[in-house]
Amino acid sequence: MLKRFFLKNLRPLLFLFIVIFIELIKLDSNIVENFYSNLLYKKSSGLFIYIFSSIPFSVGDILYLLVPFIIYLIVDKSNTRRKNLKNLLYFFTTVYIFFQVQWGLNYHRIPLKNKLAIQVNYSTNSLIKTTNLFIKKTNKIHLKISKNDTLAVLFSDDNDEIYKASIKAAKTIENNTVIKNTMEHVSVKTSLFSTPLSYMGFGGYINPFTLEAQINRNIPAIQIPTTICHEMAHQIGYSAENEANFIGILASVNSSNNLVKYSGNVLALRYILNELYKDDKKSFDQLYLKINKGVLKNIKQAEKELKKYRNPFEPYLKKIYDGFLKANNQTAGIKSYSLVVNLLVDYY
Repeated sequence: MLKRFFLKNLRPLLFLFIVIFIELIKLDSNIVENFYSNLLYKKSSGLFIYIFSSIPFSVGDILYLLVPFIIYLIVDKSNTRRKNLKNLLYFFTTVYIFFQVQWGLNYHRIPLKNKLAIQVNYSTNSLIKTTNLFIKKTNKIHLKISKNDTLAVLFSDDNDEIYKASIKAAKTIENNTVIKNTMEHVSVKTSLFSTPLSYMGFGGYINPFTLEAQINRNIPAIQIPTTICHEMAHQIGYSAENEANFIGILASVNSSNNLVKYSGNVLALRYILNELYKDDKKSFDQLYLKINKGVLKNIKQAEKELKKYRNPFEPYLKKIYDGFLKANNQTAGIKSYSLVVNLLVDYY
């Protein structure tokens, strides 16, 4: 009788076993780091990136477009409601398992701050010093490009060169073997959903099933390098948003291309200034005056370009994404992006 029960319920029991196994693995970051992120993912991601990099359009975006059609096929009117619900449960469980095995388990690896021995908290004095440092770095590279501290840096309408330089920066990043990009191939594509992404307030995303780095073609040109480097950080297995931000900035500011370097410094400066404003308004006001007027023009121009996509639905869409991040081991949710400041202050 027991054998008959198992044979009859083999598929649901198998699904249940796999889900429980995945949930147990998530509990041990050392297992995820050593056996998944640095072993299984490193091998499998290289294969998937190689396969999809040769396809000129975004396969991942096409897959998302097919989801309603797949659900339509699963829900058969000739089936009972119970059978349709069971088939939908199998479908979503399969998606969940594939998401975790393909990329999602990286959310549960050893945090980068642990590997770099970075402190969780920092003093206001350290924040002020780091802000000062990035103001100097940003002003210096700005002046090198614009030749005048009041002029904004102009980015060419042809983004091909910027794309190539940004990809090169992300491919060559290495920091004492802790952060290392060993990918032979890259898969960076313009998203078919660029306009929806703009209205949702996102510059890009990593497709966790095809591992294609999707870039929103509507973002300000100054944000293209850091967005590419950020999404490529996801590709090499850093799922946490603060870590992808940190790696993206680190790759950009060390680029041999001045525009890419400028993009990275401006992004880092913006995050740090935001934190300083909340932490010490007086110091913020004093340091803000040191920033080249041309740098401020670039920042304001980017904000102006993004503002035209603001809409009443954006907060609700971001709330959904916030829930997704929290469900994937990022307790700060969407605020985890700004946690990059912790990494930057201690690192610099």
